Amino acid sequence: MLLKKLTFNNYKTYYGIQEVDMYIPKDIREEKAQNIILLGGLNGAGKTTILKAILYILFGKRGMSETEYKRLFSNVINNTFFEEGGRECSVSLSLETDSGEEWSLKIKWYFDQLKRMTLEKRELEVKKSGSTHAKHVLIDNIEVFNKFIDRIIPYYAAPFFIFDGEEIKDIILRQNSTEMKDAIHKITGMEAYNQLLGDLQSLKNSLDNKLAKSVSHTKLKNTQTELDEIMEVITRFESKKEELLSIIRKYNTSINEAKQARTDKISLNSKSREVIVKQQSRIATELDHATRELNSFLEQNMLNIILGDKISKLKSQLKLENEISHKRILQNASLAPYQNFMKQLLSKSITPALTHEQLRQIEDLGEEVWIKNNNIKLTVPADFNEIHDISNNDYNYLLNLPIKDKNQAVSLINKIEKLQQELEASEKEIRNAPESVDIDDENKKIDILTQTIGKHTSTLQKINKRLSSAYEEKTELMNMITRMSNQDGTLEQIQTQSIQVQRTINTMKQYVTEMTTMKATYIKDEFSKMLQRLFRKQDEFGKIEFDINTYSIRLYNDRMQEISIQDRSAGEMQMISSALIWALTKASDLSLPVVIDTPLGRLDSYHRNHLINHYYKELSDQVIILSTDTEITQEYEKLMEKNSYKQYMLDYNEQKKYTIIRDGYFDFVKG
Repeated sequence: MLLKKLTFNNYKTYYGIQEVDMYIPKDIREEKAQNIILLGGLNGAGKTTILKAILYILFGKRGMSETEYKRLFSNVINNTFFEEGGRECSVSLSLETDSGEEWSLKIKWYFDQLKRMTLEKRELEVKKSGSTHAKHVLIDNIEVFNKFIDRIIPYYAAPFFIFDGEEIKDIILRQNSTEMKDAIHKITGMEAYNQLLGDLQSLKNSLDNKLAKSVSHTKLKNTQTELDEIMEVITRFESKKEELLSIIRKYNTSINEAKQARTDKISLNSKSREVIVKQQSRIATELDHATRELNSFLEQNMLNIILGDKISKLKSQLKLENEISHKRILQNASLAPYQNFMKQLLSKSITPALTHEQLRQIEDLGEEVWIKNNNIKLTVPADFNEIHDISNNDYNYLLNLPIKDKNQAVSLINKIEKLQQELEASEKEIRNAPESVDIDDENKKIDILTQTIGKHTSTLQKINKRLSSAYEEKTELMNMITRMSNQDGTLEQIQTQSIQVQRTINTMKQYVTEMTTMKATYIKDEFSKMLQRLFRKQDEFGKIEFDINTYSIRLYNDRMQEISIQDRSAGEMQMISSALIWALTKASDLSLPVVIDTPLGRLDSYHRNHLINHYYKELSDQVIILSTDTEITQEYEKLMEKNSYKQYMLDYNEQKKYTIIRDGYFDFVKG
């Protein structure tokens, strides 16, 4: 990420619209090795305002108490502008991401006539690489905005990239705190590895839970095999059934043909034979009609016929319970005044006190007197047991259930039996009737065919029974397979996944261990190299090192005895802290601009030169230094003019009480 432009609009000491162009083109950074933007000015001109404005526009109130926020932003509107009637001010920051997007962030503050801030509003515009139009976003949810910003410059990285040079020693003083260690872990990427380990362990726990509920692939396969086998049985029996039905249909056709041939012969006989044949035909028709009528009646009313007595008893019971319930409600309503009276009476103090049995007798006797005097006729049996608790809809539905009379079915059955008897009798009459023609062959054929159909029908019944059993078994197996298939996976699959995740966890732990050592070693090496470049006396200490176990700086004297780091001078602390920041930025995957306020104030010329020549030139692609005039020396001017791409002068007007940002810091210093 690179900062492009910072714009003040009547913000604090900056009157009107004041801009700082901080962008350094890639060819300037690479070919001319100019990576520094210098902003200089006297104390109070607004250097720290620039640093804190950048921090606030990026991170808002994070890391800031409400009291500190009110103290810093209760008077951000420029005094001159406010006296002129202005009631709002703003700060804007544009930046460029590594993907080529241009982000423009803006904060506006609104004030009342008493200079009290009434509203703070954030806005964001994002312009995609190559696009001419920007997407405007009004920030309503600050948490969403924070996550958005953390994508390009994480909040935990801010202290190592945007800081006050005179307070840089605080980084070292905080080194043994949890905050320091967590920040180092985050900026070097180590926390991401631990988060990944946590996610992997959660996945492993989830798989273990699934294992407890999973089903074996072998069991599923065996069940499927059983289903396939039963389907083969069903197919075979269905085929056999269809074959038998076809044979029976053929025999029935042959019987009908034989009967028709016999009927034709009989019709040629006497008149009585014709009457018998017609009568037999009529009886057969009536028998067929009665059979269909019985089947239809039973299909529609069988359940009501079977449950008729129970439905009748249920209706009677429900009516009785409803009547008793109604009586109970009326009785309770009639006894309510008596019960209220007794409740008030028995709550009074009685001397001597009555026993519970005496109180109960008084209540019972009083109730009998009350019922008699008030002529209450509704009494509910004490031993009545109400067994149903149903809604009004269910009550009405049950009372309206129809009760079918089984006598109709009995009548139809009797009619069918009578017709069958008449049909058999007509058959005997036909056989015994005097014949002029011989129908023995037809009779024998009909008998043989009827016997054959009977055998096939018996076989068909057995097949139907086997088919019914097979279909039940098929349904049970299919339900089992459905339940197994609806589970998260088979036992073997989940076991394999669990083993793979555990291997990944083990590998990741080893990776984290080795990566932690590698990162810490890298920080230690970079820290040591930068210290050797920065310190004037290489033998000033016996040893200065970065402890890879505790992530902290340790100092040793010339006899290799550890000494307190907090006893060192401010200049030494600044150099040590600078070396640590160098090491951390090199060990991280972040390529961010560095903004430093007053970095050289407490350093001698030697250490200043080393910071500029060996540190700031290589620290980042963009280093923004906020400098005071007390840091300026002739040698400093030459070094900065050579290595800085732009210089700005923060020119504070004592009479007008505001700052103007002007180009060319060293021109003003020389003037």
